[in-house]
Amino acid sequence: MKIRVCALAISLGFVNPLAAQEGDAPLWSVNCSNLVNGTELICEMTQSIVLAENNQRLTSIAFVKPAGKDETEAVLTLPFGLLFSEGLVAKVDDAEVAQLEFLTCEAQGCFARSSVSQDWMSAMRAGNQLTIEGKNTIGAPISFAFDLGGFSKISDILP
Repeated sequence: MKIRVCALAISLGFVNPLAAQEGDAPLWSVNCSNLVNGTELICEMTQSIVLAENNQRLTSIAFVKPAGKDETEAVLTLPFGLLFSEGLVAKVDDAEVAQLEFLTCEAQGCFARSSVSQDWMSAMRAGNQLTIEGKNTIGAPISFAFDLGGFSKISDILP
């Protein structure tokens, strides 16, 4: 699978979904740390969409889970130029699984998050593609597609 970008226009007017890059590296990476409070282990599995032309990260999604707990949170880092008032919709293989709200924007981009229901997690474990849909600042649709290949295997190793 290749990144499909139709003119990374300043207005972010994408026609086709942007897709996570496929290569020799695994699609999902896992990072665990206890840096938040020193005692609780928090793990996240992440995937990024990287522009092939300049190796720049366009967007990423992380599924964050405290060790030993059933709760999971999705955190997206997104590019500037998205319409906040419309929010975002998460779909697995074209079936809506969640709506996400924007939090804020900082130098590295804008952030959105949502708690991940058991239905959403089950859909990702059985699905092929997670798509995040929104609109750019002129109201045109934009979407980011993440490959769910290996998602079940990687999510199984989270404590």
